[in-house]
Amino acid sequence: MNKWRAQIKVKWAGEPISEEISWNWMQDFKEIQWVISEKGDWNVTLWVDVAGPEELNSFINERLKKNPQIIETHSTWVKEIWAA
Repeated sequence: MNKWRAQIKVKWAGEPISEEISWNWMQDFKEIQWVISEKGDWNVTLWVDVAGPEELNSFINERLKKNPQIIETHSTWVKEIWAA
């Protein structure tokens, strides 16, 4: 219950993007819980578990954006405070 869950929308630099660039590199990030492909303004959405907003910002800015194919991200996050 101490984790925060974040949704990160990612926009690639161009289309089409190879599977190596778009999927395989994500396997190195233990924070990523699952990934969905999108059509429209964003190319992919990542669901990640982090300790809090600071760790989310660090994950995005210091690790995720190291991929030169990522040109833009948008994130939202939630923290579970009660579960049945």
